[in-house]
Amino acid sequence: MRTRPLLRTWCAALAIVAAALAWPRPCPADVATTHPFAGVTHVKRTEALPRPLRMHVVLVDLGAPGIRFLVTPPSGPLETVKETTRAFLEREHAQVALNLHYFEPWPPPKPDTGAVDLVGLAASEGRVYSAFDANPPKPFAIHANAAGLNIDANNHATIVHRNPADPSGRTVTEPVTLWNALAGNEEILAGGVNVASTGAWDRTLNPHTVIGLAPRRVLVLFTVDGRQPGASDGMTTSEVADLLSRDYGVTDALNLDGGGSTTLCLADPVPRVVNVPVGLGAPGTERPVGSNLAVFARPPAVVPGHLPAVGVGAACVIVVGLAALAVVRRRRKG
Repeated sequence: MRTRPLLRTWCAALAIVAAALAWPRPCPADVATTHPFAGVTHVKRTEALPRPLRMHVVLVDLGAPGIRFLVTPPSGPLETVKETTRAFLEREHAQVALNLHYFEPWPPPKPDTGAVDLVGLAASEGRVYSAFDANPPKPFAIHANAAGLNIDANNHATIVHRNPADPSGRTVTEPVTLWNALAGNEEILAGGVNVASTGAWDRTLNPHTVIGLAPRRVLVLFTVDGRQPGASDGMTTSEVADLLSRDYGVTDALNLDGGGSTTLCLADPVPRVVNVPVGLGAPGTERPVGSNLAVFARPPAVVPGHLPAVGVGAACVIVVGLAALAVVRRRRKG
């Protein structure tokens, strides 16, 4: 009878698959890549070394049809009124949203009206409403006249710097028209070189939000969760710069408001927070922030017969299982 040999064949294959599942890190099982929108790639990545880390990377093709952006426009008695990144995503009917600027007052006053001023350059669809800051608050973390990033009306993205000849602090040295512009506390990659500061603040493990540029007109949005022992401990700014340069080809990048502000949202299709922020101290809580970036994109193209994306680890297990079955069958034939 062929029943028992066939049974032994399947049992052997299943045993090899089970061993593959139990084998620690047989391949990068910590990376899952999806393409939720046309021109947008989302990478979810976890690491165990050098410490537990949970990261998200969004790669935006600036040349893809339908891609456009919006920085929080000015409103309220100061420069903006705080809202969570998810609320901004929902209000603007965007597909992706990321928190941006540091803002003041922080900590928030009591009572809190929500009105804030942004720290550094800000423009929304051509309206420049926040200037470079020569004397920023919290100078232990925020650099004077920190570099900005501008995305013009044609989706050309450029790192920009304050024009020293303009006392208003609202123009830049680069020959660009400010359209959607933002700033963080420091530049951490410049021309492919890690230029992150090495002070005590930068060496502290924290959640981070970073925006950067990669070759072939790719805008990179990055978050790493932190302050969650055993789940995601956070990174230093230099570690973030090294990772983005090494693994995603980022040449220029700005560190944005992090800590409890770090939030990345997708509407795929239901609006959701994809990272685990610590906005109110506890994991999963959201902080109202001073500004956000919205990314608008078209639905993904449907390719007939295309299988949905799976995590690299799952793919590895499937491949190992199929290979194991093929080996067992060859042995039976021999």
